[in-house]
Amino acid sequence: MLTKVLNYLILLVLITVMLAGCASNSKNVGSSGKTKIVFWAHQESAMNDAYHKLIQAYEAKHPDIEIDFQTFPYDVYNQKLKASFSAQNPPDVAEMFGTWVPEYSKNGALTEVPNIDKISKEYYPAPLGAYQYNGKLYGLPLEYNLENGGMLIHPEMFKNKGLEYPPKTWDDLVENAKILTVRNDNGIQIKGFDFISLDNITFTFLSMILQQNGKYWGTDNHVSFQTPEAIQAMNALTSLVSVDKVTDLSVFGGQLDSSDYFFRGNSAMTYRGPWTVASGLDNYKVKDFEYVPVPSFTNENPYFAAESGWGVVVASKSEIQKQALNFIQFLSENENLLQWNISTFTVPPKKEVANNPKFLKENPYMKAPLDILKYGQWIGPVADRDYFFKQINDNFQLIVSGQITVETGLSNIEQSINSSQDQHK
Repeated sequence: MLTKVLNYLILLVLITVMLAGCASNSKNVGSSGKTKIVFWAHQESAMNDAYHKLIQAYEAKHPDIEIDFQTFPYDVYNQKLKASFSAQNPPDVAEMFGTWVPEYSKNGALTEVPNIDKISKEYYPAPLGAYQYNGKLYGLPLEYNLENGGMLIHPEMFKNKGLEYPPKTWDDLVENAKILTVRNDNGIQIKGFDFISLDNITFTFLSMILQQNGKYWGTDNHVSFQTPEAIQAMNALTSLVSVDKVTDLSVFGGQLDSSDYFFRGNSAMTYRGPWTVASGLDNYKVKDFEYVPVPSFTNENPYFAAESGWGVVVASKSEIQKQALNFIQFLSENENLLQWNISTFTVPPKKEVANNPKFLKENPYMKAPLDILKYGQWIGPVADRDYFFKQINDNFQLIVSGQITVETGLSNIEQSINSSQDQHK
């Protein structure tokens, strides 16, 4: 009797172990035995809606696949991704911002996407840049993330001052901005040309260097900001605040974006990315504005630097890499990507999609950005994005306030960023 009981208990233990083993391997088994692809993204209503539509289309085309789509608040998403990859338990597919990708690809955490030569011809260089490492591709961008080349303007403010718009040259822009600036005893009430935001101070500075045919990367992933081009760019940029006084730092770092103040009527021209147009149309219900080209700082083409934006990657720890790669390739097919870019009001990263007349017909405000995509280049191997931008912004403020010279500020920026770059090797 005792022997039978012991045998029974042993059998129960074996069954429990077997079930536990099955459970631990069930991550990629969905309902009705379908293969399940776990897909993570950050919470953004337009993007999430676009993903849902494409997921439904993919599942209809692949009845043996189930997509487990999970979203997380942006404020915690990046840390959640890091924790999941560190714990060796990442999702099969993850939405990532391009600037985050190099950290994962250089550590072997991502699956290589094949056919890099073909894909490189199909995409613009700027959005693809951060997804490449050592000659290999580790993801597919879904957008061309840019803050340059276009600005929000109020045509009526130009008309009221008898000014033609948009300005054709940089000198025209500065002179118009002076005329359009409105002040009272409390300071500037309407800014003539507002470029004061965390992103735009940095991107405008970099674009001014590039438009002088200058460079800001030296050797060994170090920046070089003590060049004649960088000095001239920073002098011109800070002069807009300290000399021309067409904008100020009064709300810099506040809770509202510079575009919010534009849509409230507090600036005539605001240098901001095309993604802000949707905010004006949807949140502020404003229609008396346009999105127009920003003239080059020089007679050269409007060259600019851009980060690689949102895209999708496959974890190297995924047990279904083949299926996961197939899914992100589906998202990136021209017709699917076109619908995603139209729905999310984002700029297409692929040349054929950007040049599809349907995109501009659906998003007419996008003409200015589309016209300059060929002039963009990847911002480069920035190791710590937040630190990089902070050094430029902090020293910009010190220069504007007269606490340091342009030369000292650029030296500070170069030394601080290069030290950070070395720490992340």
